[in-house]
Amino acid sequence: MASTLTVDSIVGSTASGVINVKNHVINQTRAIAHIFTSTQTITTDSYADVNNSSYSYTPVSAGSRIILHYYGHCRNLGASSQDVFCALRPHCNGASGNAFTIQGDNLGKLGDSIWFPFYYTMTQEIAAADHTTSAIAIKLQGRAGSNGQHLQFLGSSNCSSVFLDILEIGQ
Repeated sequence: MASTLTVDSIVGSTASGVINVKNHVINQTRAIAHIFTSTQTITTDSYADVNNSSYSYTPVSAGSRIILHYYGHCRNLGASSQDVFCALRPHCNGASGNAFTIQGDNLGKLGDSIWFPFYYTMTQEIAAADHTTSAIAIKLQGRAGSNGQHLQFLGSSNCSSVFLDILEIGQ
């Protein structure tokens, strides 16, 4: 059975040709798709910016929710006689998001160093009250542990990656 839907107009607020329908995606962006060509190693216990993970997003509606979805892979060094520890977090307009942490007890304590693969996926929401239609500065930050651990994004033939998808949800 075939159906036909004929509509004269869609009721809803529009801005820049975008129909703002409550609880529907009104804009979707693959903001970052970066494959590392040179290695970045983070050895500090303080958060540092991940190379090529920054993006400026301008919302189409001031009242929308913004969903950030970072994903990719890297690796973490558990130095000889140490645990494995590292963390990644989104950082938006100067505010830190929730950290995604990997920690392994005694992985390097067998006397050998161990490189531990780190596949991450993290989602962070920016509520409507926390933005306008001005640009939002977004980046990914990482940190290693304090006892010789390394968080490493590999370049060359072992390429690590970082991806960012942004969904804007009408309200």
